[in-house]
Amino acid sequence: MFDLKAFFGTLAGRGSTSHATATSVTQLAKNLPEAEFYSTFIEIIKAVAKLNADVEVPLPERMQALAYVDDKAYSFHEKICRDLLANTGRPQLHLPSILSYLSELSNGYQICLRQAQRGKVPTDGALKQCALRALQHQLSLIKWSALRYLSADGSTWQQAYHIYAFAESQGFAREAIRAYETQSPASCEATLIRAAMLHLAQTDNLLPQEIEGVDRLLQRLIEEVHLTRDPVATDFQYVINLDKPQPPQLMRRGTTGNGCRYWSGESVLNRLADLMLAFEQKIPDSLLTAVPRLAEPDWQLLLEKLSTRWSQDGGKSMRRHERTTTYTDARVEVGLERIALALKLYQGAGSAQEDNWKISDVSPTGVGLVFLGRDIDQLKLGRLIWLSSASLDSTLGMIRRIQRLAEGGTRVGVEIIAENPLVVGLSEGEPGENSAPLPALYVTQANARNSARMLLIPERLARQDLPLIFSANGKAYQIRVKQRTAAFEEAAQVDFETLDRVGA
Repeated sequence: MFDLKAFFGTLAGRGSTSHATATSVTQLAKNLPEAEFYSTFIEIIKAVAKLNADVEVPLPERMQALAYVDDKAYSFHEKICRDLLANTGRPQLHLPSILSYLSELSNGYQICLRQAQRGKVPTDGALKQCALRALQHQLSLIKWSALRYLSADGSTWQQAYHIYAFAESQGFAREAIRAYETQSPASCEATLIRAAMLHLAQTDNLLPQEIEGVDRLLQRLIEEVHLTRDPVATDFQYVINLDKPQPPQLMRRGTTGNGCRYWSGESVLNRLADLMLAFEQKIPDSLLTAVPRLAEPDWQLLLEKLSTRWSQDGGKSMRRHERTTTYTDARVEVGLERIALALKLYQGAGSAQEDNWKISDVSPTGVGLVFLGRDIDQLKLGRLIWLSSASLDSTLGMIRRIQRLAEGGTRVGVEIIAENPLVVGLSEGEPGENSAPLPALYVTQANARNSARMLLIPERLARQDLPLIFSANGKAYQIRVKQRTAAFEEAAQVDFETLDRVGA
């Protein structure tokens, strides 16, 4: 079996000669056992970082070592990413390693490009592949920022622009190149446009599987879409500025400069419309395989969201109400069980304050919150959230948007669904059976925003025709679940019928 510690002990004893560094990284890749990948993944990152730090490594050896490590680790890296997206095992432990892996490889390939420029090395197939891989890894960092509801900082975009500018200056930005044997050929230009359109999809209120779905869709949508140096003849267009550390944006008046590159928003929407028609016939098998958790209705909804967000006004015309800016403290609880507990504990206690939560803006249908704490795992799109403040008394909502801020804190957009929810108990079985009740929330018709009573129950109880004992205020009733009417991240809203009173 491969002894990793002994290997790196040997590596440390060799000194930092150029040849030894490059050869050691390649040797590690050759001896990498699949069964031990998770334990060796971080050592690969350290090895690439060591190679990057050695300025004396000649360009041919550096490119060969990086490419070999990248090829060898590619399938394992893809597996870790799939596990993290599927939330299987303990994938969150590997997220820092994934980000470091992408960053180190991107930096390594960028070093190669700079060496090639300084040495005026002719641009061959290996160097073109090097540039495409550098761009893919750099833009993957932006995608993973979106998956964590973070906005990628300007320097991350700037590095991607520098890589693209190299390909453009060498005349191969539009050339289709196969970065890896298992990938279809792609150009540096298409890779950059794909990441730009993902950013413009406003990922802060998309589920992780929807973000992955958009990324897969863009492989089809950006075919024959190109960057131009001058604004294109279309009603609206997007722009990136290669000279500035800022993300792509919808073009506004006066957005010009030598570093600006434009592409048509209209052409993207036309291809999206064609795809929507095709989806009515059948979802492509490749997309079903790539994102199995998105069913056909979810795909249709996602396409409708994109048609709005990639529109001429970026979806701003869809906003139903203006927001009033404020900044007040609030007590907030997230998740069905914690909300039920809070309502029991703080009933009649007024608007208790919580230092970690602030209200930033309000509208008739929603609330903007800022969370200043560190535990963001509780924050998930579609999850129930309850808040109480001096101006909002016992308000129930659903998380619709999450945006982690680079300066600290997290913005949380909430859709209000009801006021003054009541805590009730639900237990399975027939009358007379003893089972501990589970907490649920009941909203009367007068307090529900949709003017219909609401029963929000744990997901596992939302089964059609399931008999339940409904208990509240010292009374109990036998009810039967009729159908699920809405789904939340950890709960379900159901319609029900009352069968009989239980007890005296």
